[in-house]
Amino acid sequence: MAITWTGKITPLNIVNYEAEISATRVDSITGDTQTYAVPKARIKTAAEKLAVVDELWGMHTDRSAKTTAVGNFVSALEASLKTALEGRE
Repeated sequence: MAITWTGKITPLNIVNYEAEISATRVDSITGDTQTYAVPKARIKTAAEKLAVVDELWGMHTDRSAKTTAVGNFVSALEASLKTALEGRE
């Protein structure tokens, strides 16, 4: 799987080290593109920068978990539907 990430930083307040941070994840095999954003982040210290990365990664993992849950739900319903209909044949 070829995954690439690109980031964009839009300064909001240079004096206070505040910026809007966004990250876009692209899967070149499936063509799936996802963008995550932190609209206002303080990024003066290394810890603050890491916190923004952690927040973006958390958004990604949450979305992935929800996508997996929906896929599992749909698969289970499809299997039940198939079994119920074939049982009536």
